[in-house]
Amino acid sequence: MLPEMREKAVHTCSDCRFLVRIQGREEVRWGCVAGLPGYGMLERRVPPEIHALDILKMAGREGLQAVLAFGDPDRPACGLFRPRI
Repeated sequence: MLPEMREKAVHTCSDCRFLVRIQGREEVRWGCVAGLPGYGMLERRVPPEIHALDILKMAGREGLQAVLAFGDPDRPACGLFRPRI
């Protein structure tokens, strides 16, 4: 196994900086913002919490669904893993 692949297999999404809390009207869920424009390439600072309305403005309904689909903190990290600082 390659060393960089071992690192990704050991870490979970809860250790990644792209996993943030998504604040809706009534509830808070976890989501991965690595696929959003600006956040995936680290052009913007990734905040600890984002409002769902902001994601809807950036990426639309499909983008919000994609962010929430990858919101499991116990999942193994993906190829876009960046450790929290």
